[in-house]
Amino acid sequence: MGFMARWLSDAIGLVCALAFAVLAMQLPALTRDYMGALLQVSQDARRDIDQREASARQYYHITDTTDAQVIAALKEHEPSNAVTLQESLDRAGALQAAYDRINTTPPLLQPPVAALDAVRDEHGFRITVLRTTIEAYAPQIVLSLAAAMYGLVGLVVGSFVGQALVSILGLAPVRRRV
Repeated sequence: MGFMARWLSDAIGLVCALAFAVLAMQLPALTRDYMGALLQVSQDARRDIDQREASARQYYHITDTTDAQVIAALKEHEPSNAVTLQESLDRAGALQAAYDRINTTPPLLQPPVAALDAVRDEHGFRITVLRTTIEAYAPQIVLSLAAAMYGLVGLVVGSFVGQALVSILGLAPVRRRV
């Protein structure tokens, strides 16, 4: 019985340590995918804004060039369209700013910065992009310094969780004193 308990406790500790390490190593790759999605969505939104502004300029003969000037001129003709255009500008700006914040952060700190940025999303723009990124994410092991560091931390945390689980289950092997 002692042999089985020791084997089971070692196996639980090993499985937890490896599982946490592999999961933690996903964070840099997931962050990279999230950054790509932020950039793509913000650029798509900007293209849509540019098309809508060009259409408004042409239809209403607006000669103003900046976003704020076009919106102000559009308010005279179509206040509802001006409001939705401003909302689109706010969304595109928030997504681009999030990408810039994460991109200017050192690679080792990008995952926590991205997570905090998504959590602090007061309008829900970034959390939607993060949710879609997680749903479409394909697990991968990227060999980089950041992934190695996160893997090491995951290994330590997983080992701790495994040992805690073994203790809770009462599988801790009895050590004999010699």
